[in-house]
Amino acid sequence: MPRSSCSGVLLAAGVLLASVPVAFAAERVPGVRREMRHRTLTIDDQSLISLPEIHVAGGAATLLTFQVPVKEGGTFLSSAQGIFYAPTQTEKTVILVPKVDLAEPASVSISLADGTVISFKLTSVASESDVQVDVALNLKNRAAPESAVALRIALDQVRGQLDECLAGSANTGAVKLAALLVAQNLDGEQVFDRHPLHGGDKQSRLLVEARWVYRFLGLTYLVFTVENRDPQRPWVFARAEVKVTGGTDSSEVRVLAASTEVPSLAPDTEERLVVAFATPVLAPGQKLSVALHEKDGSRRVVLEGLSP
Repeated sequence: MPRSSCSGVLLAAGVLLASVPVAFAAERVPGVRREMRHRTLTIDDQSLISLPEIHVAGGAATLLTFQVPVKEGGTFLSSAQGIFYAPTQTEKTVILVPKVDLAEPASVSISLADGTVISFKLTSVASESDVQVDVALNLKNRAAPESAVALRIALDQVRGQLDECLAGSANTGAVKLAALLVAQNLDGEQVFDRHPLHGGDKQSRLLVEARWVYRFLGLTYLVFTVENRDPQRPWVFARAEVKVTGGTDSSEVRVLAASTEVPSLAPDTEERLVVAFATPVLAPGQKLSVALHEKDGSRRVVLEGLSP
């Protein structure tokens, strides 16, 4: 404990002890010498329920120390009105001083700044008293939401969920495909089609070429190659826009997925890019327009007149 905190605690204890009447301080079993203890008390989920016990003595100060700050005004003595002097708090300590030995057990509840609330059973025994109790918390199920233990538990849970996601990522495609198959009408027409897709453009030092189109279970997948011809700047794909153009009506098609081969396309390299959407119904003369946007940049490539 810092020297300044110790000084404040000792000063408070001295003031309290100086005010204790001699008759109260002398009330103890004749011929029995009390052992003055300094101990560490570890609070876990089980002991939090069973009320850990602290031994106090009339006219003697018991100092409780904590690993986290005590909430201002967070000490509450119950069923002991008039038996204890008013509790004294510093940042991480609480001082309890009973005026006399306790004839019956009392209790104290202490609220910590992180939201943890700890209750203790206070008793007096002839053989010993606690001069100082260092309280250590080892809570798991009952940890306060903002406590370090609760945050560590939450982090472990997130890690477990992430490991589970990573372990199952290889099967994600198969699971989604199975779900699509379950949703299909068994008696309806089943379509799987793959054919070359022609189209391309060079814009903003990017060469984008349409290569293949897949149609499967009501979905269309367009496969492109993207070559970054900028000698200095990488290209990072952000999003794709698909529109139906031509004829008397034009509309935007909702993109369901867009995936690139690499997260960042280095200069003078090429990658594959796939855009997926629900297959639209095209009227005669209508085609598709696909725009590829750069992340955190102004480069954009638009391919017009695609016939999937």
